[in-house]
Amino acid sequence: MATLILGTVGRVIGGPIGGLIGTIAGGLVDRSLFGGNRGGGRLANLDVQSAAYGEPIPIIVGRMRAAGNLVWSSGIAEIANGGSKGGGSGYSYAASFAVALAAGPIVGVGRIWADGTEIRNSAGSFASPVTMRLYTGGEEQSVDPLIAAAEGGSAAPAYRGIAYAVFEALPLAEFGNRIPNLTFEVISSSGSAIDMGDAVRRLAVSDGEALVSVSGRYPAIDGHVAARAGSIADNLAALVAISGAAMSAGDALQLSGDADDFIELPERDSHARRPESDNARDRQIREGGELSIDVVEIGYFDTDRDYQSGLQRARRGGPGALAHQSISSAMPATLAKQLAVTVLARSEASRAQTSARLPWRYVGVRPGMRVRLADDDRIWRVRATRFEAFVVHLDLEHVDVQLPTERIADAGRAVGFASQPAGDTQLRWLDLPPLPGEALALPRLWLAASGAAPGWRRAPLSISLDDGFSYQHAGMAEGGAAQGTAVTALPAGSVAGWDRFSAVEIELLSDSMWLQPASEGAVLAGANMALIGDELVQFAQVEMLGPRRFRLSAFLRGRQGSEAAVTGHRAGECFVLLDRAGLLAIDLPLESIGRTVLGRANGSGDTAAGPVAAVIGGKALLPLSPAHLSVVCQDGDIVANWVRRSRTGFGWPDFADVPIAEASEAYCVEVWVGNVLVRTAATTAPAFVYAADQRLADGEGDCVELRVSQFSALVGPGPAAVATIPLN
Repeated sequence: MATLILGTVGRVIGGPIGGLIGTIAGGLVDRSLFGGNRGGGRLANLDVQSAAYGEPIPIIVGRMRAAGNLVWSSGIAEIANGGSKGGGSGYSYAASFAVALAAGPIVGVGRIWADGTEIRNSAGSFASPVTMRLYTGGEEQSVDPLIAAAEGGSAAPAYRGIAYAVFEALPLAEFGNRIPNLTFEVISSSGSAIDMGDAVRRLAVSDGEALVSVSGRYPAIDGHVAARAGSIADNLAALVAISGAAMSAGDALQLSGDADDFIELPERDSHARRPESDNARDRQIREGGELSIDVVEIGYFDTDRDYQSGLQRARRGGPGALAHQSISSAMPATLAKQLAVTVLARSEASRAQTSARLPWRYVGVRPGMRVRLADDDRIWRVRATRFEAFVVHLDLEHVDVQLPTERIADAGRAVGFASQPAGDTQLRWLDLPPLPGEALALPRLWLAASGAAPGWRRAPLSISLDDGFSYQHAGMAEGGAAQGTAVTALPAGSVAGWDRFSAVEIELLSDSMWLQPASEGAVLAGANMALIGDELVQFAQVEMLGPRRFRLSAFLRGRQGSEAAVTGHRAGECFVLLDRAGLLAIDLPLESIGRTVLGRANGSGDTAAGPVAAVIGGKALLPLSPAHLSVVCQDGDIVANWVRRSRTGFGWPDFADVPIAEASEAYCVEVWVGNVLVRTAATTAPAFVYAADQRLADGEGDCVELRVSQFSALVGPGPAAVATIPLN
């Protein structure tokens, strides 16, 4: 049979590799490789970068996306973010490493993805600064200077014959402080589309010599990779099968694709074997025991979806077998669909078979050749030949079918991120009153960090308490805080209930940021709290006005003791949505109150950005101003009463007073006559009497103003409640 003959010839011509190619070629002629089953080959894994010893080196023709193999690394380096060793520096991390891409030589590399995100575009521009050197895999390529410096000149490999890329001090903050999974668009040969026959010819090479000669027409593909462990023949089997070509042995292995020429044979002792009828039995099994194929599936790498795995199917109908074959080729979905339909059509046509017995002078007819019998207008392909007693026996299958030229197919949507620069990080310090659930003993500031660029995802943050002499790592800002500016001024409103009359327009920093409405019950439970200027508000209604622009209304005003900031709003003041998932809490030493703290982002787009400064005010530790301050005149005395409030008592527990949250209850009272501070007093009760004799000693005026503040042993008096009583 042809399988045995071609296998033997292959071993004679090309050694073990050639023998395997020959064996597979014979198998193709016998149509056993692409039979009725789902057990076809699997796609090579081109998505996951490896670092294992003994991994196969991919051989690429055309243009393909491949992960490669990590072949060298100097380890992960820890880099101090400025300052001296004794100054508590923050740290970032970088790695230098080399990734083997494919057997060389290659033309170059196009796009590059890191953890699925495109970091270099087709023009060769990186989204953020990256130092990469590419070696195309020539036999004369030199040792990379970084590897030579790390390993020593005599011990450093040049990886000749292997295309590889060296990354020098790649920042790892964007990748969770680890080396990312990198995939590369490798360009081999000319980099343009090639046909399947040319791919076979370029891949079937031993010691620099081609093992297969190619003729005829073949479908054009963008690229092909032989990346699975095993022989080249194993990697090429599916490619040869799907191309519809036949392989035969002469002086060398010959791959024959579609062609217009054929050999005219005389009508000489020929007889045909054709399917009996189109009944159910015939659709399931035909003469010779071969299954009828009614569905063909082809797995491939889809160039319309960044080389992700795709599947196209062709169906004829009926209960016949399903044939599935995966091919490690890159192509658009329309071509994969066309190939599936073509394979199905050829499979059906080949069910018509015939044989011929010819005189000895036709001994040169080989498997794969196309012939036409004198009494038949159809074209047949030679499946197998035998020469016995000076008679040439030919087994033939029908091949001249009407093949499709174009098919509509949906490639689907690519999963991944385009190459987008991270851009600068917008940092904003927030000195806030204690948020719900907080009972702090140290001053706390919040850092709101986000970016306007579409590629911004995260940024490591560091702070300095010594005017920038040293920085310490503060944490990672993930996702970003929704922040922006008020386009209009928020009107003054009441803090005693819902403010249903005020509205403000907000423009956010990025198109990726969003504000959404909430029910009034959800707002009362804590939803949609935001900082506008210095006032903390909550909002229930949101109306989108355009990209990044929203109108907010239905407010609760002066939240968490910020009622003093209800007035005085202006256009252009800051807006920050207080979603704790997007904010970074910074707890600071108690003695740092009044000092300046610097904050900076250390992301890939922040190399030139300066620090952002804030004065540590300790608002989270300040007592709230007393409530319900009343002042009356009784028998010449001015009597003041008030109700204390607690910075940890924003809830309303039943039958219990709120906790005081201070070491003891104490108040500071200032008496102002006109615009002059005339008296200061301390009291431990929520009441104060400004006696008539004190008034006489302090001098008369048109009115008396009392300013009452609760006192904290940690940070002193908080904001004051103010009441004025006229004297005339």
